[in-house]
Amino acid sequence: MPELPEVETIKEDLRGLVVGSKIERAEVLHGSLVEHPTEEGFVRRISGAEISGARRRAKHLIVELSTGDSLVLQLKIGGQLLLVPPVEEPTSSLMLVLHLEGGRRLFLRDQTEFTRARLLDAGELEERLSSLGPEPFGEDFSAEYLRRALSGRRAQIKPLLLDQKVVSGIGNIYVDEILYDAWLHPRRKANTLSGREWEALYEAILKNLVAGVEHRGTTVRLYRDVLDRPGEHQNYLRVFEKHGEPCPGCGGIIVREKVGGRPTHFCPACQPEDGFGGERQLESLW
Repeated sequence: MPELPEVETIKEDLRGLVVGSKIERAEVLHGSLVEHPTEEGFVRRISGAEISGARRRAKHLIVELSTGDSLVLQLKIGGQLLLVPPVEEPTSSLMLVLHLEGGRRLFLRDQTEFTRARLLDAGELEERLSSLGPEPFGEDFSAEYLRRALSGRRAQIKPLLLDQKVVSGIGNIYVDEILYDAWLHPRRKANTLSGREWEALYEAILKNLVAGVEHRGTTVRLYRDVLDRPGEHQNYLRVFEKHGEPCPGCGGIIVREKVGGRPTHFCPACQPEDGFGGERQLESLW
């Protein structure tokens, strides 16, 4: 599903390709798409507006309009926002079509039908985003923040990192890679991490998200950028969906287990549940 790097890539594409364009009209093609306001109100308010900007908050894609409203999209598992020539027009799983000036069209396609859209004014948008945790690339995010926020928690570290109230934008793909880089077992209790492990976790978060952005996202199955191109970061994954394959670090076998209800991939040798292996790795670096 689109996580921070994928939504960041789409946002940057929109800035270069559609900001400044007028939305002449909108077609809502799936009844479950619009959560706010009504479908009729959505179509009325968005038609005639100019796209004035695009930004991202956590996994939310925010298309800013000249009216002061914002189109807020959660692409969920399989949402694709596509600006493609008519000859390559998507013909199935369409949920929304925005007809832009000059005959261009912006298609929202999702074969899973889980994508949701909201058209919010400034106050509604602020309220919608108010519960989200800090952005990993923001000034408020640091190893010390992670330690303060989580070191008193007895919960497992993976579900905590997936909690958007703790840190914004991380999903299942990147959290497995992050924990592998930090030598942390996904079931480690947060209150057992050392100071060095909080530093390693912070650095692994930044490293993996930066790489995901540089590689224009991860296409495991459905993700595409605005011009219908797959990302490249899947070519750099070490553990996610690599179960049964050798660990690139130690040669052991990557396993897949459920942690916090999510499919989870890790190396038991490099990421021991007791934490001692990771501490030894850190000692060799510090």
